Amino acid sequence: MNLEKLTARVSQELDTAFPADFPVAERENIMGIIHRAMLDASKRTHREMKETAIICCGPEADLSHKIQEQMDKKRNLLISNLMAMR
Repeated sequence: MNLEKLTARVSQELDTAFPADFPVAERENIMGIIHRAMLDASKRTHREMKETAIICCGPEADLSHKIQEQMDKKRNLLISNLMAMR
């Protein structure tokens, strides 16, 4: 999933959907809502994947911790990218 492309596409679709005289403050408010929704979805998906990895790799706790570290790094990178797009 390329969130940069997704964010650009959603922004473009919203720009075309809003009338030209739509207030900038409201437009920014709506984009903030969408941004928070994307972050929430990302965090929820990450949490569910982490729980699954821990359940699947129960006896191999070291492997599960390595997977968790990688997922945390990717989540942090995703959040940084989303914050930069604001």
